[in-house]
Amino acid sequence: MSDRPVTPPPGGRTATPSLRRRVTAAVLGLFAVLLLLVGVLVDVALGAQLRRDLDTRLTDRVTQAEQLAQAGAAPPVLVSRLQGQDIRVRVVTADGDSYGDPGLGPLGPAAAAPATPPTPPLGPAAVPSGEGPSRPAPPGPLGTGDAPGPPTPPDATSSTVTRTLPDGSQLVLVADTTAISDVRTQLRAVLAVSALVALVLALVAVALTVRVAMRPLDRMTGLARRITAGDRGSRLRPDRPRTDLGAAAASFDDMLDALEDAESRARESAERTRRFLSDAAHELRTPLAGITAVAETIGSRATDDERRQRRAALLLRETRQAARLVSDMLDLARIDGGLALQRTGTDLAGLVATEADRTRVLAPALDVTVTGTQPLPAYVDPVRVTQILSNLLDNARRHTPADGTITVTLERAGDEARVTVRNTGTPIADADRERIFDRLVRLQDSRDRDSGGAGLGLSIARGLARAHGGDLICPPDGDGATFRLAVPLGAASG
Repeated sequence: MSDRPVTPPPGGRTATPSLRRRVTAAVLGLFAVLLLLVGVLVDVALGAQLRRDLDTRLTDRVTQAEQLAQAGAAPPVLVSRLQGQDIRVRVVTADGDSYGDPGLGPLGPAAAAPATPPTPPLGPAAVPSGEGPSRPAPPGPLGTGDAPGPPTPPDATSSTVTRTLPDGSQLVLVADTTAISDVRTQLRAVLAVSALVALVLALVAVALTVRVAMRPLDRMTGLARRITAGDRGSRLRPDRPRTDLGAAAASFDDMLDALEDAESRARESAERTRRFLSDAAHELRTPLAGITAVAETIGSRATDDERRQRRAALLLRETRQAARLVSDMLDLARIDGGLALQRTGTDLAGLVATEADRTRVLAPALDVTVTGTQPLPAYVDPVRVTQILSNLLDNARRHTPADGTITVTLERAGDEARVTVRNTGTPIADADRERIFDRLVRLQDSRDRDSGGAGLGLSIARGLARAHGGDLICPPDGDGATFRLAVPLGAASG
């Protein structure tokens, strides 16, 4: 057989049955089969031995009868000497007189063999033997006259032996086998109970043995859970790597080493990327600030050169967009590196009202409505929460048609605050409600009113919300777009 591991088909699932149950069931099944075989062998052997003992008794009685007949013992003496110990006797003389149990009859001259194997009899139960000869009626077992009648068949619980004695008389011995059947029945009951007890004890023993044998796998499972929880340096380090469990443990350690190396390289790559973005953003902010200042100076000077003024305005707009992109890149780098929040007790209602007023100034044609103006204190970073609200309202302003409506709702839900920003307009497809939070993703209709930025605003807003321990989601809305911000109230909620 090949030792190569079986690879599951693509997209299939690897069968992982319970080893404890399979081993326990296999051992108990084998043990039950062995107990059954032993029980059958004991039953057959005991039955054979009891049958041999009975045959020996019958043979001894026949030998004793022949000796008595040769000594000239009368038939009543034969009956009295041979009968007993569950053996019934009947002697039929050559003259047709019968002695002993009247329910027994000879099997005929042809049956005068040394011994016959037990045959199922149908005769009646034993009847006390008489003292003198008897001649039964025709329906009896011996018939009438000098010729013996047909024998009565032995029943299922007897063994019959017939013999012609030296004096010409016929001897019939019937041994009752009920005791043998009773002994075998009792033995079977004892064996069944013993087997059940043995199976229960074996179940306990096998369960304990399997538990001890499975401890290496339990340690592997526990190690995997510790590694999942963050303990990356733990290893199994098997003492015998050539055994089955040792090979599995060694392979597990090798896999962990490879995963740890890959994870370390990924962290280093991510750190280098984050450091590059942060450094690049820092380096670009200074020249962009200078360019912005120059563009503002050029645009503010009065001149008759309209072309020069348009170029200055274009330079100013592009510079501001580049500055915003650099600021967004810096925010993303900070979020990826673990943003440090400056939390303080803040009234969320005030932040929402301020950002709503800013939106009304930037888009006077839109109807901006705020509900839930009750003070709602929370322990948050007010600068970052303001940044989230600004991103959400700017996004709503860009995608709300003229004369449209923007609704901002502030409410408390348990131990968190929720800010819902909804705008009328084109709904967001279900397939895009999660993708819209990816970086550099802009939907087609984001270019209706202006460029809409670089597609980083919602990603930054969600990152800031999760840095607070909250979240930002886009629930389904058939008549527009809805974004819901949830942040924990924290220590200020009390």
